[in-house]
Amino acid sequence: PNVVPWRPPQNREPSPEEIAMLTPFLLRHVALIKPRVVVAMGNISCQALFGKRGITKLRGQLQNCCDTDVIPMFHPAYLLCNPSAKKLAWADLLMLKAKLSKT
Repeated sequence: PNVVPWRPPQNREPSPEEIAMLTPFLLRHVALIKPRVVVAMGNISCQALFGKRGITKLRGQLQNCCDTDVIPMFHPAYLLCNPSAKKLAWADLLMLKAKLSKT
């Protein structure tokens, strides 16, 4: 699920307050579903799950949240604006495939 289930007015990023308000719902969804792996797409997801931003530094490394493996990835909108990052996104997808093959 998305961290914030709606797009804030003027298509702005969700505020830290909005993210903090809705993060417990996101974490509860993860706890109920118990997925093998979660894909965190973009800074907003990483901020909610890890309390930090900087997707370019977080991606490419398996993280953990709520006893669940998390793979941070670029948001698809970022890839549309930065096609050169698609090579890194492909590496992340291969990491996801390998992770799913093990479990």
